[in-house]
Amino acid sequence: MRAALLYGPQDLRVQEIPDPDPDDAEGIVVEVEAATTCGTDVKMWHHGHRVLPPYPCAFGHETAGTRADTGERVLVSDSVACGACPPCRAGRPQICRCPSWVLGGFAERIAAPEAALHGIPDGLPAAAAAMAEPLAAAVHAVDRGSDAQDAGILGGGPMGLMLAALLIGQGRSVTLADPHPERRAQAAQLGADAAARLARHELVFEAVGRPEAWRAAVAAAAPGAVVVLVGGCPSGSEVTLDPGPLHYDELELRGAFHHAPAEVDRALAALADGLLPREMLLGPTISLDELPAALASPSGGPAKKWVVDPRRTMR
Repeated sequence: MRAALLYGPQDLRVQEIPDPDPDDAEGIVVEVEAATTCGTDVKMWHHGHRVLPPYPCAFGHETAGTRADTGERVLVSDSVACGACPPCRAGRPQICRCPSWVLGGFAERIAAPEAALHGIPDGLPAAAAAMAEPLAAAVHAVDRGSDAQDAGILGGGPMGLMLAALLIGQGRSVTLADPHPERRAQAAQLGADAAARLARHELVFEAVGRPEAWRAAVAAAAPGAVVVLVGGCPSGSEVTLDPGPLHYDELELRGAFHHAPAEVDRALAALADGLLPREMLLGPTISLDELPAALASPSGGPAKKWVVDPRRTMR
């Protein structure tokens, strides 16, 4: 089968590799219909990532397709929690200490444990279903927030827009800040107020993933607010926060990482119900051969995800 393998930073090669063995430890073979890209894929392509196995390695983690054994349409979740570590025993599989990562969506087929597979609702296209993986992380992030009705979001990429859609769906007032006018327009289409800078809010979500954005999120928090850091920061980043607002304004600073299986199912249901207009985030459909150029393309402009169809031939 054909697959995109990462040989090192900015060294992605599409080549023939053996088909996955349904009898090996990874389990169920899924015929990939669509794998969407995200900012993490771009980081992996540029710099590697701690969850990647040794090079050369398969990657791609927003994957939807059809089970080879039953024909069921499934989303392939990108991880399975161990179930035995202290966070898992405490009911927090999102921060499992020993997860099994399920990567390799940029290929014609992928093998995944049964526990990683989630049935796709009828009528939901594969490309839209693949977005349930990041949307599940947004579902978890909203749950990590507070009940405040006045929410601000820093960053108008796919994650920021997903957060906005979820919060607006709950009837909250949302302001999204992003320097790109195209992304502010997308936020307005969802029903959010859009701004170039974020004013003070009772609940603030950071969805950029840079140290300066963490600081800006804290600066945008009203006294007593909850700040949820969703974007993460690159490994090795030195993040310094002014302790003044944390102390004197009694801010609550919370992280939000990944998702649990139930949150994946909630995300699939939300996509099927049309909570997030899927055409807003789904960009062009490309082949495996076009993936390297897509990952190298400049950021900015509207928030879009490339849709990789491994069955597609290069245009």
